[in-house]
Amino acid sequence: MKKNKMFYALVLCVLFISYVVSAQRGIEKQNIKVLYVGFNPKLERPTTSKFFNANSDRARLDVISRWPAFMLYLNTRFTNVQAVDAREFKEEMSLDYDVTIIDELTTSIKEAVIEKDAEGNVTKYLPAAYLSGNYKSATIFVGKVGPDMGQSIGSKLDWSCLCLSGDAYNVKTEHPIFNTPEKVDLTFTTKKTPSNFYHYPNSSTIPKEIPSWRVQGLDFKNSDYQIGMVSRGAGFLDSPDTEYISGGDNTKSMDAVAIGRHGNLFLWGFSASPDYMTDEAQKVFSNAIVYMKNFNGVSLVAKKMNDRIKIRDSYLFFKNRDVTQENFNEFKSKWLKYKKKDFDRKKELEAKIANGEKLNKFQQSFLDKMEPIPTLDSWLPKQIGEDMYKKFGADINGYLSYLNTNKEYLIATDNDIIVDEDVKKLGVSNRKIELLENAVSLLDKGGKKAKLGKRVLDRYTEQSFTTTAEYKTWLTTNKDRLFFTESGGYKWLVNTVK
Repeated sequence: MKKNKMFYALVLCVLFISYVVSAQRGIEKQNIKVLYVGFNPKLERPTTSKFFNANSDRARLDVISRWPAFMLYLNTRFTNVQAVDAREFKEEMSLDYDVTIIDELTTSIKEAVIEKDAEGNVTKYLPAAYLSGNYKSATIFVGKVGPDMGQSIGSKLDWSCLCLSGDAYNVKTEHPIFNTPEKVDLTFTTKKTPSNFYHYPNSSTIPKEIPSWRVQGLDFKNSDYQIGMVSRGAGFLDSPDTEYISGGDNTKSMDAVAIGRHGNLFLWGFSASPDYMTDEAQKVFSNAIVYMKNFNGVSLVAKKMNDRIKIRDSYLFFKNRDVTQENFNEFKSKWLKYKKKDFDRKKELEAKIANGEKLNKFQQSFLDKMEPIPTLDSWLPKQIGEDMYKKFGADINGYLSYLNTNKEYLIATDNDIIVDEDVKKLGVSNRKIELLENAVSLLDKGGKKAKLGKRVLDRYTEQSFTTTAEYKTWLTTNKDRLFFTESGGYKWLVNTVK
């Protein structure tokens, strides 16, 4: 049966590839050198994958079909196309090409670092590195690979969710990839807006129905096809080196990035190889390759080194929505319903004890490990953090008022957001340029004021000058090019984008 299924799938694959070839006839080739990085079907088939069952029929088919499908498609549209197996890829190879397309995860150049304490809690984590910090080649990540490939070098094309199907939403049709060198008339179908979009910030402006552009014929919703990737929308556009081009049908938010760019890196989060792309998507993907040639040799300006960094406005939205007495009551009600059998069992055992019966070790262990009924005081620290709980106790309104009143002074730590008391003393938002101006003006005042100014400058810039004059010169010279990024570490950086 499996052999028959594979044979049938391969026949379909051949038909699809034939269709791709015929569909591309007569297209003028672009004078661009393209390197494709995938799994070469002539080499040993991968038997493991972090993304899917590598031994499934679909995975076996994809290993056979994706490489030739991409090569046929690319060779009909570009003058110089080469390919390398992902396991043999070295980033230096990309230097000989205008654009690199990475379709499968490459071999890491540095393994992940995970350190734990005696209780098993992770105390240090550094992601595996697949590219070096010097990587500037124009690159398109297809589907699932982007977050792993770019995390160690600060890419904003991070992992929000491996949950993208084949429909694109909120498409920026004015963008060049839809218009040049080939004008693509996109076909839109009105669809019901996914309900999960309304659980995120700015949901009140999202209509009940939205235009949908179909990118691929098969996806994980209508078959066993690969799942696509979306990156976090919160903070994505807070630096000049990024572009949000399209969202998509995913289980997260409307602003999650399905197609977008950060510096020299481009996310095509949809999973299809060209043989399963729609005609329109094939044209758009080709345009994207042409577009990305413009960013070959470009560096990332705002680097997102902590992919889980808290973004202020999003953080406040969820805290104001979730940290309420009503939500605790609902949580407690559901917890009691879920634990009903345990409490019934507890009553039975306690009745035995009351009657003078002795419990066996299993019964006694059950009682000893029985969780207490949740209280507001046990629930709140997990929602607001131990430090805030020590400060406000069960005063939810006091906590929320504190956050919202000090909104402009918030700064992210490794795992949370706190009020920057230094910025609060200055009384100016840390996302206004006046913060730096005030801090520089304090440097000449000496004593505590000078130390305050230096702490703020050290915290919010990447400069480490030794004199006031140097800071003044830097600020005056770059004032019109400075921007504030939260996803890039709550820093004021200089816009080096030309």
